[in-house]
Amino acid sequence: MSGPGGGERLYRGAVRGFSVVFILIGLVVLVTTLANGGSPASVGFFMGLAFVAVGALRLWVATRTGS
Repeated sequence: MSGPGGGERLYRGAVRGFSVVFILIGLVVLVTTLANGGSPASVGFFMGLAFVAVGALRLWVATRTGS
């Protein structure tokens, strides 16, 4: 199997990967909402912002804590 710290490295990579996926999903929701005539006060817009915020904040926390 992997050496010492292999599981931790996998965890760090997974956290960063999922954070980027959340940001991308949020951007897709934002673009789709706006392209279909949604306003900045629509549910889709807020959902997209929420996904981007969660992904960005988790990525920021991961880089600050080293995880």
